[in-house]
Amino acid sequence: MKSFLLLFSMFAVLSGCGGNMQGVVRGTGQPVVFAYEQGMSSDSLTAVIDKETFAGKAVMRGASTTVGNFGTTILTASSSTGDFVATLIGNRGSTLSCQLQYADSSGFTTAGGVGVCQHSDGRTIDIVW
Repeated sequence: MKSFLLLFSMFAVLSGCGGNMQGVVRGTGQPVVFAYEQGMSSDSLTAVIDKETFAGKAVMRGASTTVGNFGTTILTASSSTGDFVATLIGNRGSTLSCQLQYADSSGFTTAGGVGVCQHSDGRTIDIVW
């Protein structure tokens, strides 16, 4: 029972972390606030730009898992880069395509990071968190 409670507590902590990312439209200085919710296999992102609400997911790019069989022993190794991509879809038909570099290579959003998003109208948004 203790193991279950510990595992459940860890899951609740990992899946319930959220916060904000500060963005600015390059060239104009228009502020953009992104909100994130840390997930187990992806993060949920939202933003509002010019009264259009965007929502989407960020997923890790470049992660790999290797499985090796040595006699009767099976070994697995994982590597991750902290390199994430995100797509956010606006409620008025616009999109954001983002490249994010998390400070923590395993993908803990709360550790911070930097990124850049391209709006479908051509604007570029720089992000820090």
